[in-house]
Amino acid sequence: MEIYIPSPVNHILKVLNANGHEAFIVGGCVRDSLMGRVPYDWDIATSALPAEIKSCFPRTHDTGIEHGTVTVVYKGANYEVTTYRVDGEYKDGRRPESVSFTANLREDLARRDFTINAMAWRPGEGLTDPFGGMDDIKSGVIRCVGDPDLRFGEDALRMMRAVRFAGVLDFDIGMETFSSIKRNAAGLKRISAERVRDELTKLLLSPHPEKITLLWESGLLPEGWPLPMKPTEGEVYGSVKYLTACPKKTALAYAALFFNREPENALQAMNALRFDNSTCRDVYRLIKWAKYPVPNQDYAVRKFLSLSGRAYFHDIMTMKELMGTSDCDILPLLAERYEKITEGGDCLDIGGLRINGDDLLAMGFSGKQIGDTLNRLLDMILREPSLNNKETLKRLADVSTCNF
Repeated sequence: MEIYIPSPVNHILKVLNANGHEAFIVGGCVRDSLMGRVPYDWDIATSALPAEIKSCFPRTHDTGIEHGTVTVVYKGANYEVTTYRVDGEYKDGRRPESVSFTANLREDLARRDFTINAMAWRPGEGLTDPFGGMDDIKSGVIRCVGDPDLRFGEDALRMMRAVRFAGVLDFDIGMETFSSIKRNAAGLKRISAERVRDELTKLLLSPHPEKITLLWESGLLPEGWPLPMKPTEGEVYGSVKYLTACPKKTALAYAALFFNREPENALQAMNALRFDNSTCRDVYRLIKWAKYPVPNQDYAVRKFLSLSGRAYFHDIMTMKELMGTSDCDILPLLAERYEKITEGGDCLDIGGLRINGDDLLAMGFSGKQIGDTLNRLLDMILREPSLNNKETLKRLADVSTCNF
C-alpha cells in the first residue's frame, strides 16, 4: 500500500536524505493514512541531530529543541522534525526527566504509546512496523507498545488516550492493555484537569462517544478521576443514548452528560474541568433552559428568548428533543414562532428598547429606579412589540402612568 505524502513533507524528507540522514513520517499520520483517513498533521522523525536538522534548512525555529524537535518553515508552513530519541525516567507520570538521541528508528518507535502510533513510512522503503501496528489496525485493537504497565507508569494520560482512540476509531482496547488500565487507573489523579478535559472532550465528540462507558468499566471513573466533580455511574451510562444522537458541539455534549444535575452543579463540574467561562456559561444555559417549559404563545416564546438568549434557541431546542422534556412535542410549533419573531425583528432585550437609561435620567429617574423601569418596559414590549417607539415608552415610563 502506498501513502500519499504532501509535496512539502516529501521535500523535507528528500533534503534530509540528501544530507546523509534517515527520515520517516511517523505516528498518527502513518496510522491515519493506512486507514484511509486524512491526517491532521505530519510528523517527521530523523536520525539527524537537532543542529544537523537546522543546517539542512534555511528557516527553522527551536520549538522543542531540548527534546530533539525543530520546526522547519517551508513555503510559509511549519513542519515538526524530531531526532530519534529514547526517553529517560518519568517521575511525574507525565513527561520524561531527560531524553537521549539515537540513530536507531526502532528505539524511537519503542517509546511510543500504542502500536498503531508506532509505525513509520518513507518513499522507496515503505512501512516500518516493528510492533504489529498494521495487524492491530486490521483487528481494530488498541494495544500498548511493550509492557502496558510501563507505558501507563510513564504517562498516566495514556489510559485516557486509549479510551479516546477507541471512540475516534471504533476500536476495542486489547485485553492486556485494558487489564493494565484497571491496575493503574489511580495514576490518573496525577494528571492535570486540563489534560483530562481535552481527552474527555475528544471522546465525547468522537464518532463513538458510547465508548465513555469504558471509563467506568476500567476504573478511570471514579477511582482515577483527578477532579472533585466527577461524573457518576448513572451519568456515564445514562448519557450514552444522548451523546450518540447529539450534534458534535462541546457545550451540547457536556450538557447531555450533566443534564440530570442542577445547572449550578453542572457549572461546578465544568469549572472543575477548567473550561473557559464561555463554555461553562453555555452548558449552564443549555441545562437550565432546556428544562424550562415553554408554552406555545408569542409572549411566552419572546420571554423565553429574552431570558435564555436568542443565540441559544436552536441548541436549547436540540436539548429538549434529546432529553424528551415535557414540551418536546410542540417543538416544531415553537420553532415556527421563533422564526416569526426573528423575521419581525421583535425587541427581546433592554438593548433593543427605543429608550435607554440616559433618556430616563433626563426624565428624572435615578439609581435602581432606572433599571427597574427598563425591565418593566421590556416586559410590556415582549407582550406587545408594536409599543416599542420612543414617545410611547416615555409615556409608559412616566411615574404617574406606571404607578411606581
